[in-house]
This record gives sequence, structure tokens and C-alpha cells, in this order.
Amino acid sequence: MGVHVNVHSFSADLAVVLAVAAVTAILARVAKQPSVLGYLFAGLLVGPYIPLPVFADHERIEAMAEFGVVLVMFAVGLEFRVAKLKEVLPTSGLTAVLQVAFLFWCGMSLGRALGWSTVEGIFLGASICISSTMVVSRVFAERPVGADVRSNVLGILVIQDIVAIVLVAAMTAVAAGGGLAPRELAFTLGKLGLVLLGILGVGVFVVPRLIQKVVTTRSSELLVVVAVGLCFGIAELAAVLGYSVALGAFVAGMLVAESGRGHKVEHLVAPMRDVFAAIFFVSIGMTVDPQLAWQHLPIALLVFGVVVIGQLLSVSVAGVLSGNGLRRSMTAGLAIGQIGEFSFILAGIGIGAKVVRIELQPILVTVAVLTAFTTPLALGFAPQIVELVDRILPPPLYRMINLYEDWIGRFRANTEQRSVPKMRRAIRTLILEAIGFTVVLGVTTWGHAKATRWLVARADLQPSLAKSAVIGAVLVVLAPLVLSGVKNTLAFARLLADVVLPSDGGDPLVVRVSRHTLRITVLLAATLGIVVPTLAVLGPVVGTLTGGLLLGAGVFGMGMYLYRSAHALDHEFASGAETLAALMARQVSDRPEPELSDRSLLPGLDHARTFLITEQSHAVHKTLGEVHLRARTGSTVIAIHRGHDGVTLPTGHEPLRPGDKLALIGTNDALARAEVLLRDGPEALTAHDAPQSPLLSEAPPE
Repeated sequence: MGVHVNVHSFSADLAVVLAVAAVTAILARVAKQPSVLGYLFAGLLVGPYIPLPVFADHERIEAMAEFGVVLVMFAVGLEFRVAKLKEVLPTSGLTAVLQVAFLFWCGMSLGRALGWSTVEGIFLGASICISSTMVVSRVFAERPVGADVRSNVLGILVIQDIVAIVLVAAMTAVAAGGGLAPRELAFTLGKLGLVLLGILGVGVFVVPRLIQKVVTTRSSELLVVVAVGLCFGIAELAAVLGYSVALGAFVAGMLVAESGRGHKVEHLVAPMRDVFAAIFFVSIGMTVDPQLAWQHLPIALLVFGVVVIGQLLSVSVAGVLSGNGLRRSMTAGLAIGQIGEFSFILAGIGIGAKVVRIELQPILVTVAVLTAFTTPLALGFAPQIVELVDRILPPPLYRMINLYEDWIGRFRANTEQRSVPKMRRAIRTLILEAIGFTVVLGVTTWGHAKATRWLVARADLQPSLAKSAVIGAVLVVLAPLVLSGVKNTLAFARLLADVVLPSDGGDPLVVRVSRHTLRITVLLAATLGIVVPTLAVLGPVVGTLTGGLLLGAGVFGMGMYLYRSAHALDHEFASGAETLAALMARQVSDRPEPELSDRSLLPGLDHARTFLITEQSHAVHKTLGEVHLRARTGSTVIAIHRGHDGVTLPTGHEPLRPGDKLALIGTNDALARAEVLLRDGPEALTAHDAPQSPLLSEAPPE
């Protein structure tokens, strides 16, 4: 194993770990990589598997690493705000739910395909469905993206953090129960719920008042000591009761945040959290045997592919259905294509309870390292990737996506809709119906065999007839839930259409086709939002293959129907583009009007913006394809006016000439970005996209 320095104390261990981690973290930063990669590599260097003359005792480092887990989870609890959740749910809620559920299901399916146990598959799914806030914030600092993409990704990460806490609780219950037996698991989860309610119920009356009293002393030292003491005290209470310290630390953070002084506590705790979080990642690196990691490299590459492709696919589809557009959705999918700190916490719960094989840790470390490298690369090629998908997509479908993004953007911009309360009620009803659907399906799936045997024994029925009777009873119970869900979804779509596509808003045929397309798209979004999480929850019971085939068949059928609707909408799009071209032709001034407005046009084309190409424009003598206009900005040029040559409907291959007048459509942000790109070029667009503050900026002390 090589020569090791004799280490006899915690201080010596700490000195070795932090010294090596400091060097490797600096090297990672110089290489423009996240610090977490440096910490993991430091763990390899000071661990027992590489023969170097630096060594730290793993058991002692692991004990200190638990401080990092506690403090990181405490900080997550401090950041939890119901107001923040309400703010990001409309734009990122569906995307986050579908992304987490789909990746969880993919991990579970991969585990089963590899021959792992059901519990191991569940832990693999839980470990790969949460992205890394640390990696994303670092990548965004190096490669700025548009404010719309940044806010969308931030919203997804906020919801992921909340889901991660739920997963910590659920995985703790699974590990404590040692399996998925329905009665045992239900008892464990019920007990966990009562414990959490008890801690929160007592803590909410004590902790906020205590923190407020301490704040009145104006002593930052006393505040941080009390807050951290509460953090570790409640974490240890959770451990004594048989649950994860991570769960207790999160609850402590929530209770401290209720005092209204969470930002100040977070600012004071941040340096301590960062030090022990680094030790946590070093301890993870110390557990990795390079030979074992090499032996399981093929599995790690499979997991890596599932993470990158699954994140991109799920976030792109869900983002488009949420009205975020293709560019914003795909860029977000590329940005969060990695795993991070929660992956190791969740895996550690299973490994510590000995219900998960030890090889999961090196597999996850390999995937974390690979995805930390590929995320900035993928984000750098985002415009080219979006453009490639843009070329592959049938034009009617792409244009429908652009129009749908405009419609949802109009709804979000209209803050005084009278229908909002009704829409919220419809969404709440849909969520309750989805929960009811999942519960009924889960109970019947778990209990159908017993029910069949009971009918055979008590009613003297043939087994086949008894099984048919059970299936019939299940369908009778599920049918009202399904019909009610469809009814509520269509009602939601109708309320949405009344705001953005009013019946008296123009040509009746155009309005009818638009409303039909909107209705089908919303129905597809609701179906995926209900079915994918249901499959993730019931995957261990119904089987991942069966559920996947049913989901694929359903999505394919609805997708084909939506594609037919897109063709009908495309006819109206072409007519609207010709009308706009005629409006441009009638403009005789060399300085175009800022807008081309015609309320009779298809919504989305009724307010196009114009842009004049000059000799000084970056885009002059270039094609729209060379500029990557749609991929970089999300806006679309639907007509080009060329003076005496008349109007050209663009294909993307025509060189732009001085004096060309472009008609562009898109959201306000997309149009603003298009003007910057066409006038000043991609460097100016990058500067335009650069945030004024970090992605997850820390609040200053109060």
C-alpha cells in the first residue's frame, strides 16, 4: 500500500485533508472545473488505495464528514421558503416533477436490468435524479446563459432540493425497513411522519422564539453558536429515533428559518458549512478503490448515459409542455445533466444500512466526475445542439412550439386574470385525483393476488373469473378518477384559452384551430405529469418494463394526434406569414416601424417586431443559419423584405443584405436577445446574458 504518514490525532487528519484538498481544489479551479472534483481527487490521494506518503484515517474523516452532511442539509432547510416555491412552480414545477420522476424510473429500470435487487434499484434511481447546485452555479459563472434559462434552472433546482428531502425521508424508511413489504413499509413511513410532526410541532413554538431572542443580543457569535447547536441537537435527536441526521438537520434549518432570520444565520454558517462539505467530499473520494471503480466502469458509463440523456430528454419535453420553448428547455436540460451532493447522501443511507452494495459509491463518483466535465462542454455547444434538433423537428411542430411558448408567455404576463382562482382549484383537484389514482392502483396492485384467492375461496369462483372480477372492480374504481381528471384538464385548458385565445379575438377558424391545439397540448402535459410520477412510485410493484411500454404507447398516440393538430395550425401560420409579408411590402420608409400588428392574425403572429440590417450589423452577409438565430435566442424570422426585390419567406440559407427588413416573432426576451445578436454578435449576447449576481447568491448579513 506504500508509505503512510503516521496519523495519531484528529488535528493531524484535518491538516492532511484540508491541505491536499486546498491544492486539488485550486487546480480544479485553474482547469475551470467545479471544486467538488478537486475534493474527490483529494480523497483518492489521502485514501488507503493509492500508495502515496500522505494518509488520513478514514474512520475519523468519515466522522468529520458527517458534520458536512448536517451543515449542508441545515443550509438547505434555511433556504426553504414557501413563497419561493410558489414563485417557481408555474414555470418550473411540471419540468422538475417530470424530470425527477423520469430519472428515478430510469435508474430503477437500469438497476433491475443489471440484476440488482428492487431496493438497490430504488436507491440507484434516487441517487441519479437530483442535480448538483454546486456544479450548476460554477458552470453558469463560466458560461453565462440568458436570464430566462437561469431562472428556469434555478426553479428546477429549488424543487429538486425539496424532492431530495422527501427522498432522504423515504430512503431512510426503506433502509430501516430493509425492504418494500407493504405493511412494514407503511408502518415505517407512518412512524416517520408522526416523528416529523412531533418535532415540527414542538420546535415551531420554541426555536423561532429562541432565535429572535438571541438576535436581540446583537451578538453574531452567540447567534451562530445557538443556531449550530440547534442544528446538531435536532440532527442527533433524529438519529436517536432511528432516522438520518440529514433529515434532522433539514428540519432544524426549517425551524430556524421560521424566525425570519434564516438569511443571517445562513451567512454566518456558510464558511463552516463549506469547510466540512469539502471534508465530506474528500471522505467520499477516500472510499473509492480505483481498481473497483475500473471494474465497474461499464456500469458507470451506462449510468452516465442515463443521467445525461435522461435529463436532456425529460427537461426538454417537460419544458416545452410548460411553455418554456425549445431553446430554453434544451439549454436547461444540458445545464442540469449531472449528479451531485445529494446523490452521495442518499447512497450513503443505503450503504450504511447494508441494503445496497458497496460498489454503488465508486459508480456514483465516476458518474459525478464525468458529468462535471461534460456539463460545461454540453452547455458550450447548446446553440449547435438546439439547432440540430431544430433541423430534425418537422417544421409544423417547431412552429407550433414557438406559438405555444408565446401563448403561455402572454398568460404569465397577464397578472390580472380573473380565471386564476378557478385554474388553481382545477390544478389542486388534479393533484388530489392523481394521488387517489396512484393510491388505488398501488393498493390493488399489491393486493390483487390476495383478493383473487379470497374470491376463489369464499365465492367459489374459477381463478380466471376471480381475476377478471378483481380487474373489473379496479377499472370501476379508476374510471371516475380518470374521467374526472380529463374533465378538469380540459376545463383548465378552456380557462387558459379564454385568456390568451379569446373567442372574439379574430378569425373564428384561426381561433378554433388554436384553441384545439392548446387543449391537446395541455392534456398531454397533464397526462405526463400524472402518469410518469405514478410509474416512478409504483415501479417496484408493477414492473418498470410494463409501465414503460404503457407510457410509451400512450405518449406516442397523443403525440401523433398533436402532430396532426400542428399541421392544421401550420396552415394558419403560413397564411399569417403571408399577411405580415404584405404589411412589410407596404412600408416604404427606410426606417421600419417597430411592430407589425394585425389582430386578425394567428395569436403569436399578431404582434411581430421588425429589425433593419445595416452595413454595421453583425449578421450582414451571413445567413440566419450561420447566425444561429433561433438556437441562440428562441425568436424566428418569418419574412424578409428586400426593397424592390419584394418579400422573401426565409429558409435560413439566404445571406442577409444591407437594407433587409426582418419580421421576427417570439417572446419579449427572445426578441430582445435577437436584436442584440443581429446587431452586435454572439459576444455581445454573452455579455447581455451575464448575470449581475451569482446563480445562488448568498444574502448579506442583516
